[in-house]
Amino acid sequence: MMAQGEPSNANPEYVKVVLHDGTSRVGMMLGSDEEVIRIETQHLGVVAVPKHLVKGITTLDVDTYSRFAQNSMGRALSINPQSSRYFFAPSGIQLKKGEGYFQTNIAMNSVSLGVNDHITIGGLISFVGTGATAKIGTSINEHLHVSFGGIGFSDYFGELGRPVGLVFANATIGSEDKNLTFNLGTGSKFDNGIVSLESWVMDPDDYYSYIITSYYEGSVRPLLFSVSGMNQIAENRWFITENYFIRNFSTTTLVTGASMNWYGDPAYYLERSLNSSAGILSMGVRNLSMRNGWLWDYGMVGVIGKDDDGDRWGFAAPWVSATLAF
Repeated sequence: MMAQGEPSNANPEYVKVVLHDGTSRVGMMLGSDEEVIRIETQHLGVVAVPKHLVKGITTLDVDTYSRFAQNSMGRALSINPQSSRYFFAPSGIQLKKGEGYFQTNIAMNSVSLGVNDHITIGGLISFVGTGATAKIGTSINEHLHVSFGGIGFSDYFGELGRPVGLVFANATIGSEDKNLTFNLGTGSKFDNGIVSLESWVMDPDDYYSYIITSYYEGSVRPLLFSVSGMNQIAENRWFITENYFIRNFSTTTLVTGASMNWYGDPAYYLERSLNSSAGILSMGVRNLSMRNGWLWDYGMVGVIGKDDDGDRWGFAAPWVSATLAF
């Protein structure tokens, strides 16, 4: 016998139930009473939604319901709404078509949008410049996802001389709520000035000056390797770690036919290795607010490095960002 208020399957009523925390449930309306609304969803079966959590209900036609069901295919209600990224680094998991998010912190604001299930584009703006991002990826199987992409950035003041970029490729192993990502990338080449002097002669017009006739000019291109991980530790909370190792890949070019003055004995100057390196370690949590749907990332970041002279340095800083999925 069909319960009072429940529709006949011959004339199903499809609805989208929107909750106060910003999430929604889509399915066929089965009925309601004073405490709950019952709907039958495509992936979770019959769901009883407490009425005090409901912000509103929208009736859907068959075509609209089919589109909603297709867009949410494979994503259970407890699935991480931000599995495509960690604090900053991307994972191999893609945004679905039409999905996106806005992220903000003290230093930078960014937005990303899934053009389709395989292409994500985005833009970013900060106090010092603006940039754009792109990522193309796919799923090899249920637990292996790969992607590649890049980030381009240009500063407002011309201190970088030209726009700079970073290209990367990565592989993510695991599910949306528990995964590990290996990321390999390289960036734009930067000139690093004179590395060493090759030949010189005494300046005939100045006893204390030499004329440099050839020298080696150095440049560096960063090589980046990162390992990031994520694990769900509560219904609305995830542990995140994001770690980088950055090493400068150096090259030198011999410049001949030079004619510049050098004061003091050149033999005592300029033997630069260009072998500086740095490491970035971070860990923290991501929390989904059940009241408004915002995601909050809290973490600590430690940066350690070694400069061209072999001197080590380091510092630590907090990381806080807020993200709204749409």
